[in-house]
Amino acid sequence: MDNSAQQNGIFKTLQIIYGALIAGIVVFSVVAFILIDTPVYDIDITNIFTIVVPIMAVGSIFFSDSVYQSMVKRISPNNTLNSKLAQYQIATIVKGAWLEAPALIAIVAAFQSNNIIFLFVSILMAVIMYLKFPKKEIFKQEVKLSFEEKTKFDRF
Repeated sequence: MDNSAQQNGIFKTLQIIYGALIAGIVVFSVVAFILIDTPVYDIDITNIFTIVVPIMAVGSIFFSDSVYQSMVKRISPNNTLNSKLAQYQIATIVKGAWLEAPALIAIVAAFQSNNIIFLFVSILMAVIMYLKFPKKEIFKQEVKLSFEEKTKFDRF
């Protein structure tokens, strides 16, 4: 396999994994919505999830960005393009996992309390993940690529 095909494979794999994280949230949310027998559309302050889920969601948005930016900044300009892609892939998957966690907790909270409002949080997290979907242009902006690497990367 030539180098550009390998680089294309790394980026496509990243997009597939990230897309699967989003799809998992959406599918699990739909299943939860279907399986909840007597749905409640009410904010119950006595339920611990009413406090925990929004705090986790907001916290994970900021924390995932912080961890992601930290990991991307550690990518050395001296690394090969394949190494930069691999490190970017890891950073993006970690960011996705941090965004997925509160969505899954929200779905569990919906099951536990029959409260559909928690599913809105899970769908909101899926939308946020979609907005942060890995794109080649974003990779080129965030990772320090040489002119040669940008040219090579644009070819695939």
